[in-house]
Amino acid sequence: MTPLPQAFIERIRQDTFVADKLLEVLDTAAPTSVRMHPERVASFENSSKVPWSSTGVYLSERPAFTYDPLFHAGAYYPQEAGSMYLEQVLKQLELPEHPVVLDLSAAPGGKSTLLASFLDHKGVLLANEINRSRAYILSENLSKWGYSNVFVCNHKPEELHVLDGQVDVLVVDAPCSGEGMFRKDPQSRTEWSTANAAGCALRQTAILEEVWPLLKEGGYLLYSTCTFNPAENEQQLLPYLRQQSAQKVLLPHFEGLQPDRNDIGYYFFPNHVKSEGFYIAALQKISPSKSKNKTAKNQINTGIPKDLSALLNTSKDFLFWQEDDVVLASTPFGLDFYARIKSLKFLKKGLHVATAHKKSWTPGYDMVYSLSLRWQLPEKALDLSEALQMLNGQSQQWEAPAGFYLLTYAEQPIAMIKQIGQRFNNLHPTEWRIRHLPK
Repeated sequence: MTPLPQAFIERIRQDTFVADKLLEVLDTAAPTSVRMHPERVASFENSSKVPWSSTGVYLSERPAFTYDPLFHAGAYYPQEAGSMYLEQVLKQLELPEHPVVLDLSAAPGGKSTLLASFLDHKGVLLANEINRSRAYILSENLSKWGYSNVFVCNHKPEELHVLDGQVDVLVVDAPCSGEGMFRKDPQSRTEWSTANAAGCALRQTAILEEVWPLLKEGGYLLYSTCTFNPAENEQQLLPYLRQQSAQKVLLPHFEGLQPDRNDIGYYFFPNHVKSEGFYIAALQKISPSKSKNKTAKNQINTGIPKDLSALLNTSKDFLFWQEDDVVLASTPFGLDFYARIKSLKFLKKGLHVATAHKKSWTPGYDMVYSLSLRWQLPEKALDLSEALQMLNGQSQQWEAPAGFYLLTYAEQPIAMIKQIGQRFNNLHPTEWRIRHLPK
C-alpha cells in the first residue's frame, strides 16, 4: 500500500486531540456498508446494522455490486457508514411540511438518495453538481431511486442565487483534502499535501460565504467533510457562531463519536467507529437574509393528454407538464418550486413520463423505477443470467406481441424493452449499461 504522507503523519502525532492508533488503522481494510431503499426489497447474508441508520447495514465482504441486478434497480446504495449519520442530523431539524432541500455537491448521489428517502415524497430536493459528467451519474442514481420530487442541476455555487432566501436545508459536503479516504482510496494519499489541505480550507470558506445567502432565516446548514483537518472542519463554522449569524444544532451521540475541538459537530475516527474518516455538524441560521429574492414565478401549463393518462397508474397526486416533446411529472409542491427556479440548467426534472411522437408515446425511462407513477406495461421476469445480459445491452429473440415490456428481477423492475416482430430492442440507456459480464 502507498505509504501515508510524512507531513500528515507528523501532524497527527503532534495533535493530542486525535484518537490513539489512527495511523495504524489507516493501513487496515475499510468496511463495506450499504443503505437499503425503504420502499424496495433486497437482503444480504451475514450483515449487521449501522447504529445510526434505520436502513444501513455492514457487509461481511464487498460483493461485486456491478453484477447484482438489484443494485441497478435502486434497491440499495453502497454508502460509507459515517455518511449515513446524515439521517440522524435531519431528524433533529424543525422543518415545514414541505421543506426545500439543496444538496450542493451531490454526485454521485449517496447523500441525495438519503435525502430523497427522508423527504418521503414531501417538499423538494434540488441536487446540484458542478461537474457535468458527474452530474449525469447523479441523475442516473436519483432516477433509479424513484422519487418524483427530485430535480438535478449543474452549477457553480455562485450561479445559484436564484435560490436566495428559499432553502430550508443546505447540505454542503465540502471538497476537502480527503484524509478520511486514505484507507479506501490509495490515490488520495499521493494527492495529499499540506499546501493542498490549506487550499481546500480557503475554497471551503469561499463556498460557504457564497451559499450562506441561499438559506432562509431559520434554515439549516449541514456541513460535512471526509478529512481530519480542523481547518477544514470546525474552524470553517466558528465565524458564523462568533458573528451570531448562526447557532449550533445539538446532534445525537453514538458510541465512538468524538465531539470536535469546539463542540460543534462530531468526528468519526475509524479506530473508534466502524467507518471511514468523517466530520459532520449542523448550524441554524438566525440572521435575516440580506438578499430579497424577487424571482418571478414562471407560468407552466399543466395537464396530460387523455390518451397518455389512460396508459398510467398512480397512487399519489401528480401534476404533469410538457416541454417540447417530453412529458414530465412531479408533486404539486415540486412543480411549484421548479417554476420559481426554471432558469437553472437541469439534467433531471421530476419524472420523465413520456416522449411524444406523431401518433404514439414512448415511455420515459424514469418509469422503470418510479415508486408511485407507472406505465401499464406487461412484465417479463428474468433470471440472473438474463438480467445481466439485459443490463449489458444485449437483445434476444423472443416471441411476444409487439409493444413495450418491463423487465424484472426478483420482482424488482430493472429495465425496459420494445418488442418488434420476432426480436426486441433493448432500451436500457447506453451510458448505464454494464460494460463487461462476469466470466
